Amino acid sequence: MFLSSSSEAINSNLDLGNAINGSGSQSGVPNAESLIAFTESANRQTSNLSQVRKQLSEEVGAEGMVDAAITVSIFQSLNIAADCSGIRIDDDWVTIAADLAKLTHADRFTTAENSIAVKNQIKGI
Repeated sequence: MFLSSSSEAINSNLDLGNAINGSGSQSGVPNAESLIAFTESANRQTSNLSQVRKQLSEEVGAEGMVDAAITVSIFQSLNIAADCSGIRIDDDWVTIAADLAKLTHADRFTTAENSIAVKNQIKGI
């Protein structure tokens, strides 16, 4: 939801489905393929993180890579804080979150299991 809101704020045409599903070249986000690779590697702490970080730095510069790292860490901390505090998604947001997860195929990620209400909506329960 943050990504779609920020793209609207800068009048950018973003294909959210392609941005999330890894089809970066079709997403409308500059350097999307490298940004997606970096985000995935940083979140999963894969063995190729230093190589992916170097590739991203070559494409967007050191400052751009640092901005990407900060963004990844902010989203991670938001998820961790929400999960740990037991924040419940408002009923109005359950359908929106489930529809967005289905649209973007984000329901395939393990974090889709974190909200029972959203998980049940996704599975049609």
